[in-house]
Amino acid sequence: MTDQYQDLYQSYRWLVPQHFNIADYCCHRWAANPQEVRQQAAIFFEDQVGQLTMYSYRQLSERVNKLANGLVRMGVQPQDRIIITLQHSADSAVATLAALTVGAIVVPLTAGLSSYQYAPRVVDSQAKVAIIDKHTLAPFMASLDNQTLVKQIIGVDTQDERMIALETLLARQPSQFTAVNTASDSPAIMVYPQPEPSTEPLDRKIKNDIPFDPDLKATILTHRSLIGALPGFVASQDWFPKKNDVFWSSYDWNSGPGLINSLLPALYFGHSIVGCPAGRTIPRLFTLLEHYQISNILTTADELERIREYTEPLPEFELSIRCITIPEHQKTTELQAWVKERFNASLNGVYSDVGFVYLAGDSAHKWPDRPDSMGHVFPGRRYSIIDDEGMPVSSGTKGLLAVAAIDYHGHDDPGLATHYWQQAQIHEIETIDGWYSTGINAYQDDDGYIFRV
Repeated sequence: MTDQYQDLYQSYRWLVPQHFNIADYCCHRWAANPQEVRQQAAIFFEDQVGQLTMYSYRQLSERVNKLANGLVRMGVQPQDRIIITLQHSADSAVATLAALTVGAIVVPLTAGLSSYQYAPRVVDSQAKVAIIDKHTLAPFMASLDNQTLVKQIIGVDTQDERMIALETLLARQPSQFTAVNTASDSPAIMVYPQPEPSTEPLDRKIKNDIPFDPDLKATILTHRSLIGALPGFVASQDWFPKKNDVFWSSYDWNSGPGLINSLLPALYFGHSIVGCPAGRTIPRLFTLLEHYQISNILTTADELERIREYTEPLPEFELSIRCITIPEHQKTTELQAWVKERFNASLNGVYSDVGFVYLAGDSAHKWPDRPDSMGHVFPGRRYSIIDDEGMPVSSGTKGLLAVAAIDYHGHDDPGLATHYWQQAQIHEIETIDGWYSTGINAYQDDDGYIFRV
């Protein structure tokens, strides 16, 4: 393999339109395509018992548009926050795309939070609308008190007099809607940090004693953040998409990584993405991988180890996996060799924090792997290892891995989060002499590979 990194890095140019709506580019444009892509499956989702929900791009767009119409009739305005807290499901994708379609800001909160973890996030976001399901109903409803602004709640697969059922809402709405022409730099998603598992009863009722966390803040991802994710997504997935590529991720689509690292990039390219709840048995997981001929995977080392440690005999499966990507700090040469032997696939590592979307990693098709490194910083990002004063240091010298807001060609870096939300206001993220620090202590070698310290 020829090392193509320098040519790719130096030649890459961002092309970010003035207006860009994630939902339009990930859903509605494919539904409007006169070619066969509009009939192609966008989403396959199998629940715990194997029941399949499948949407073609046309079907997905129609369902999203119906919910978008419903949200507008509920009074949702562009830049309003909408909390989406659903168990991993196809409807979490529908809800997210509908909120983005109307220009609202998605506030994804994973299932499993307690009322005391919901409450400060509900108050801080100032959301007036929430979309919940039977798994999140009890703790979410217990989190509401006179400090929260949520006035309207949509319930997915649940009946409760305090909310409107999703299917009831959709039944009243037309399937046509023109997506709001959002500015590409307008906020699209607010990601709060995932809290530790609660030791409190999940549905303990809040009684005007919402715990105040002065450090709670949400990273703001703009619509153009998706564009910023694409070079790293493509590279780390060994130049996804190739013909017939199908994507699967073990990450929850209602989490920051599940959205910006998995669901949205796959849909942006008009390909199919497969989802299922976590903890699927290994035989059923292999059945899923074979049935949908999954080619590309974003997962964790723990999930791969779960497969490797499975000792029961498995039937022969005809798999099509060509590339697996995991967080870079979890990758080992041993795991890499096992993936090659077991699946005849490459294993790439990637660093993609919510504020630094797809910043660095490997690409087995385009540049050599360097063991124990974070890989290369992906094309489009201007980076440096800096000291405490913000001054770049030489190769081999330890410092902080940092990113500039402007690339080498004078263009804004769309994958960099420059603002956060806290206490109902948007704030600028502080820099070190113009550099946005990842907080990672690292050094780079003479070939530009990054190593954690």
